[in-house]
Amino acid sequence: MMKSLELFYLKRYLKAPKRNLFRFSFVFMVLGIVLSVGILSAGLHLFQGYESTLKKLLLDSFAHISISSADSAMLSDEQSRSICKIAAQKEGVSSCAATLQFSLLAQNGAKIRAANLRAYGDSDAALYSRYVSKKDAKIKAGEVIVGHYLLEELGLSIGDTLSLNYPRLDRISPLGIPSSMYHYQIADAYRSGYYENDRSIVISTVEDARELMMLPQGYSKVELRLHDADDASDLARELIDQLGMNYIAIPWNLYAESLLRLVAMEKWMIFIVFSFLVLIAGINVISTVSTIIIDRRAEIAVLKTLGAGTSSIRRLFSFRVGIVGILSVVAGQIFGALLSWFVEKQGFYKLKGDVYFIDTLGAQITLENLMIIFMVSTALVFICIMIPLRHIERLQIIDIIRNKH
Repeated sequence: MMKSLELFYLKRYLKAPKRNLFRFSFVFMVLGIVLSVGILSAGLHLFQGYESTLKKLLLDSFAHISISSADSAMLSDEQSRSICKIAAQKEGVSSCAATLQFSLLAQNGAKIRAANLRAYGDSDAALYSRYVSKKDAKIKAGEVIVGHYLLEELGLSIGDTLSLNYPRLDRISPLGIPSSMYHYQIADAYRSGYYENDRSIVISTVEDARELMMLPQGYSKVELRLHDADDASDLARELIDQLGMNYIAIPWNLYAESLLRLVAMEKWMIFIVFSFLVLIAGINVISTVSTIIIDRRAEIAVLKTLGAGTSSIRRLFSFRVGIVGILSVVAGQIFGALLSWFVEKQGFYKLKGDVYFIDTLGAQITLENLMIIFMVSTALVFICIMIPLRHIERLQIIDIIRNKH
């Protein structure tokens, strides 16, 4: 019998709110949940996008494993070929490239900036071709590809001449620091989205780099790219076991993992802070449920007279408001997804590359984050629903009837 009564009153509540006050409080409750969950969702989606973009750019911009000499000496051509031959036998290695890398000064008249030169062979153009505008990304002798932020700081553009100055710190004398300077034509601009690279990188041919450094041969390191970058640490240990202690192998996560861990921690800190918005919206939930209880005192008296227990009455009210609360949480997640998509597509919010490493903000929506937002928001809403429902057991039938009359 009680289940039939519960269904009767539940249908009645859903169809016929009695007063405007009840309607207004219900509307404010729904709007509060939708807005707070929407902001929480958008913040998490945008930060997830930032984390994923940063990791992708780190993996694209740097070698997954860098192998160099343990004593910091240059690797000979024979050593480089031997390392690549051994690496090619390992499962999961997608490419192997011997490179020259060193720091120098990029100059345009009185404007001087620190830069990092990377020199690749003709067969390794795929390592940087995705970040330049020309389809044929192979650079020729006398040409360089320069990070687009570095070009802006030097006041140069494609087709101009860039001067590269390599100080010979190993030949310091009382007369000063000798250096070698060469001039190169800018063939293209490098745009990876990773700020530190875009403001410092200069790419040249191996022959030009050796001429600038006055080297007859040799490479700084051998760079490996993997199909799955998460295997870098294990594969690096395997390679050192096979190559010997004269070499060092550095996986990408050795220098980037702490940064990504910090970003992940900041993401969940943002989630916790934004979750308080849902709690603030919970004040409207408490107010709405309290209004419902006051509005339905006569019905509560009838149910108690018929022998309904406090738990059954609580179930009636919690089901009524809970359904609306869940639907509001889902609507808030949809609103948050649309808001994050709008922020990404409009592009009006630019990140400072020198602070956040990247200069564009994108969104990424994952099932895991959607489930976390739904469960946390729903739990907070139901906690706020149950707080005022505790007062139902304190309502006495005789007091309700007396106040009614």
